[in-house]
Amino acid sequence: DTYSDSKVKAFANKHLISMKIDAEKGEGIDLAKQYGVRGFPTIIFANDKGIEVDRIIGYRPPESFLKELKRIYSGKNTLPDMLEDFQQNPTKFNTLFKLAKKYESMNDQSSAKQMVNAILDAGTDSAGTAAFYSILYDAREIKDPIPLIAYADKNPNSENSTIALGEAMWFVRRAGENPDLEADLYVRIVKGMKDPNPSRLNGFSWRMSELEKNMDLALEKIIWAIDHVTDEEQKYMFIDTKAELLWKMGMVDDAISEIEKCVTYKPEDTYYNEQLEKFKKSLNS
Repeated sequence: DTYSDSKVKAFANKHLISMKIDAEKGEGIDLAKQYGVRGFPTIIFANDKGIEVDRIIGYRPPESFLKELKRIYSGKNTLPDMLEDFQQNPTKFNTLFKLAKKYESMNDQSSAKQMVNAILDAGTDSAGTAAFYSILYDAREIKDPIPLIAYADKNPNSENSTIALGEAMWFVRRAGENPDLEADLYVRIVKGMKDPNPSRLNGFSWRMSELEKNMDLALEKIIWAIDHVTDEEQKYMFIDTKAELLWKMGMVDDAISEIEKCVTYKPEDTYYNEQLEKFKKSLNS
């Protein structure tokens, strides 16, 4: 709905040379590495020398996407714009921190770390923000969750603690060696949410069903997510999560009852039907 929007197409056709690249095939693999692409969709804006100016990561609806296109085209808060500001204000906290975050979004951790260190050297980190990001960037470099967990333990009321726990949890998950720690960190993240998000709670509940840990809490959270989600498609995805949890908890009849709602919603859906068959077969095993 975004790329096909008439206003987006008109602006892009007038001001940009657009290319769609499969980052998992052919030359796209090298380009993804060159620009540090970590997820899809990622839109890279480069000048005629191939130097990145800015990027948009993830889905945005047409109006928001067009607004970003116009901002980038105007040069506002792009990398060149921030570097120019940096030349004029090489020790200003706001300038350095915005530049650090811009480099971080571009997956240029080395440059982001340089900006954070410049803040620390200038002695303008009154709120301890740069100190946290210094810990974060170091942890990312060596994929070590321990310093991030230590930071969260020492600063439980800091907004950065959620970021620290989230990064630590992903390091542990990718390593795949300590499911207990992964589950504990995920629980801390969920319990610390100031604004519960149905999609994030669904992710938590599904992961707990995979790990078979904290399933009572996961069931409580997915029920909340089902009650508060507004998108109908997502609602039945969440009901599927609830069904999977119930099945893993041994409440097979309840699981069947829930997944049947999904099958009724989408009778031809292969996955929902396979889930129903799996649950029914387990009654006879």
